[in-house]
Amino acid sequence: MDQNYYIVLGVSRTATTQEIKLAYKRLALQYHPDRNPGNARAEEQFKLVNTAYQTLSNPSKRARYDLKLQYVSEQRRVVQPQSYYDPRYNHTREPASVSERYYHKRPVMQEQRFSRRDAYITAAFVACLLLFSLLLKVVMDYVAGEDKYKTALSYMADGKYSSAHSLLTDAIYFRPKHADAYLTRASIELNVFEDYQDALQDLNQAIALQDNVPAETYYMRGKCYQKLSQFKLAEQDFSRTLHLDSTLYAAHLERGEVRLFYLQNYKLAIADFTAFLKRSHSGESWSKALTFRGFGYYKLGDYTLSEADYRRVLDVDNSNGRVYYLLGRTELEQQFADSACVHFKNAYRLGYTAAMLELSANCQ
Repeated sequence: MDQNYYIVLGVSRTATTQEIKLAYKRLALQYHPDRNPGNARAEEQFKLVNTAYQTLSNPSKRARYDLKLQYVSEQRRVVQPQSYYDPRYNHTREPASVSERYYHKRPVMQEQRFSRRDAYITAAFVACLLLFSLLLKVVMDYVAGEDKYKTALSYMADGKYSSAHSLLTDAIYFRPKHADAYLTRASIELNVFEDYQDALQDLNQAIALQDNVPAETYYMRGKCYQKLSQFKLAEQDFSRTLHLDSTLYAAHLERGEVRLFYLQNYKLAIADFTAFLKRSHSGESWSKALTFRGFGYYKLGDYTLSEADYRRVLDVDNSNGRVYYLLGRTELEQQFADSACVHFKNAYRLGYTAAMLELSANCQ
């Protein structure tokens, strides 16, 4: 083994999967051929870094590689025994007596044959041994996977998300059909790392392993689709969520946002926001739902209802420059130019710079 992949990536033998990934990204960026045109050494180093990452990022490949490293290390420590000749110990014995030099013929032993019964017994023993080994491996893998999963949950409770993610990866290695481990790892990737593609892969795996998929799983996958700009799929998953659990009303807010801004289905979006507002009566999400519903009414030309929603938000939060701006646009459509200009000025004063364009165009 000419190169130690841990040294190539600059990480320790105990590095987590996330640490290996970060080291790879840094070195790949450093040695990328586009950044080192004509540099053959950089190109070779880039290939070596990529090979090291492909090995160490895969749990099974990494385990085999660690065994190789251990074997090579042990081979190098082996010291060949030295043989030497010391004439001081070159003693010869006395000639053998006549009785010792008399050769006796040994009786010829009868040839022992391996019977069919012996073959059956041996085959049964080997089969039992293999079955026992297989059962032992299954039990040990189950115990190891469950232990790492429970430890990961305790790490998450302490906010140690990187360590928890690494432990969940190990748990999945030992128990490839552990649906809860996939789901928990997806929640970290979605809500902490914002790695929506990896989260989507884990959620798809969790769904494939479950007979009765919880509504929360479809809700999480819908958020991944939304972040990845796959809006029709996001709408479908939010709809599945509400079909399975109508009390998970946050899905109304998420589906309404997708329908309003990306699918331009304003009536259905307004229905979603209205359903959400029946369950929510205060807080940031409540203000968000009212603002979005007001914008939906605005897009449908129902300016009176749009204005009413915006004013309800401002009654609770009069520092929201964006809502002042939206209210001003609604008032312009109703020919209330003076009131609109006042609200554009409030929006600009609160840092919503887009209001300056409306002030320049409509207010003197």
